[in-house]
Amino acid sequence: MKIGDAVKIKAHIFNWDAEVSHLEPDTVGVIVGFDGVEPVVFWNLDFPEEIEYPEQLEVVSESR
Repeated sequence: MKIGDAVKIKAHIFNWDAEVSHLEPDTVGVIVGFDGVEPVVFWNLDFPEEIEYPEQLEVVSESR
């Protein structure tokens, strides 16, 4: 994962189901930075800088 990659929340993570997320299941965000090792994702105007756990994200398109 790197800045500019397009990501989405994995559908199932351990005992957690993405259905409880505030985002639609097919929402795609862009990694805009890092807080230590955790990516900071721009999801939309309501969630412009969300720190996420990398194991909960799936890269759907890599930046160059």
